[in-house]
Amino acid sequence: MQSDRFTRLRENRTMSCALTCETHMLVNPEVEKYFESLSAHSDVTAELFGALESLGEWERRAGGGEYAAPYIVTNDIVFCAAAGMADTYWRLRPEDVEIALATGAVPAGLGAEWVRIELFRPDWPQPDLAHWALRAYDFARTGDS
Repeated sequence: MQSDRFTRLRENRTMSCALTCETHMLVNPEVEKYFESLSAHSDVTAELFGALESLGEWERRAGGGEYAAPYIVTNDIVFCAAAGMADTYWRLRPEDVEIALATGAVPAGLGAEWVRIELFRPDWPQPDLAHWALRAYDFARTGDS
């Protein structure tokens, strides 16, 4: 009897997620395609997720595989990701891109809005990923340039 109750609860959660967690077409599918074939070291992934803790709604996506590179979506826009041994990627407003580049980021090669911030650089301070997460998230949610 109790197992039937748990089965119904599991089915209800699955149905609820099917109704509310549907995947939409992304605004920037080329970015999704770029990250789907990449992998990310678990330390880089942990740093990325730590930076996202204070943000609102977002969804983690990744290609296949145990160490698939995570890319993060909100409002149907990929706004950040992690890949490789030390790299995080951020979609930013033009003025934020300028600041990021002036403080050690490099262009990510995904378009003018994207920068790559390397973690664990010797003789460099640790980047403020929570700041870049908030800036990228706000840009994705509001779309204001």
